[in-house]
Amino acid sequence: MKQKQGHDEITIIKRRSKKGHEEAHSGAWKVAFADFTLAMMALFMVLWLVQAMKVEQEAELRKSVGSPIWEGGAGIFDGSSPLIVEPVSAPPPVALTEAEYERSIDSTQHLGQASLAELKDLAVLMNDMAVEVGAETNLQVEVVPQGLRILVKDDQDRFMFQRGSANLTEHFHGLLTRLASVLGRVDNKLIISGHTDATPYRSNAGYNNWNLSGDRALRARNVLVDAGLPAHSILQVTAQADGVLLLPEQPESGANRRIELLLLTTHAETLYRDLFGERSAQVHFSEQGADYRSSAPETL
Repeated sequence: MKQKQGHDEITIIKRRSKKGHEEAHSGAWKVAFADFTLAMMALFMVLWLVQAMKVEQEAELRKSVGSPIWEGGAGIFDGSSPLIVEPVSAPPPVALTEAEYERSIDSTQHLGQASLAELKDLAVLMNDMAVEVGAETNLQVEVVPQGLRILVKDDQDRFMFQRGSANLTEHFHGLLTRLASVLGRVDNKLIISGHTDATPYRSNAGYNNWNLSGDRALRARNVLVDAGLPAHSILQVTAQADGVLLLPEQPESGANRRIELLLLTTHAETLYRDLFGERSAQVHFSEQGADYRSSAPETL
C-alpha cells in the first residue's frame, strides 16, 4: 500500500500472521497421535488377554486328556533312561450324571449279536462308564473293521499290574468289573490279549515276557467272568509279549504295557472260525501221502 505525503512516497507493507493456522495444525497432529497410541495400547491389551486365555485353555485340555506318563527307572520293566510319553488316548466324553448313566445302561439291556453301528453306540457307553469310575485315562475305545478295540492301560499314577507279576491292582479290578457289565449287553465274541514292553524279564527260571503277558491276559479274563461275563463269550486268550507295540520307536516305554479286548463283529468271528475251526481247509498227512480236505460242503 502506498501513501503520498507531499512529494515523498511512503510504502507500507503489512504481513499477515499465520500463527493461528500453525497452532491449529500443531494441535491436530498431537490429538491424532494420542488416539493412535491409545488404539495400539488397546490392541496390545486384547492380544495379551487372548494369549492368556489360549494358554489357560491348553492347560485345561492337557489336564482333561491326561498328563504325560513318566517312564524309566521305577521297575524291572521300565527303560534305562527316563522319557516322556504322551498317553495314547482320545479325549474323554462329558461325564454323565448317575441318573443319565443308569438310563443309558437301561437303553441297551441286551443287543444280541451287535452290528458295527451298534458297537459304536457301545463304545460311547464304555467311555461314559470310564468317566463314572474315574478311569477315563485308563480306557481307550475305538471302532475298527473287525469290531470294537478296547485298550486297558496304565496312567502316570496307577499301574494295572504289580511289577513283574499278574497281580491286578484294585483300581483296574474295579474297571474290569464294570466293563464286564457293558460287554455282557452283546453276544459278540471276545478276544483278550496281553502285551508287555520290550524290556527283558529279569529272571533265570525260564519265565519271560511271553509268560507274563499270557498270565495277565488270563487274569483279566477271570475277572471279567467272575463279574458276570459269560465264559463262552470269550473266544480266545492270547499272549503277545512285545510283538505288537503301541510305540515301536520306544519299545521299552511303559505305554506298551496293556490288555487289549477285541469285540468281534459277526463277519470277523466267521473269519476266525474259518481259520482255526473245523470248517477250515486242512491237509492230513499219512503213509499214503497228503490228503487235502476242503472246507466247502460236499455237493450231491
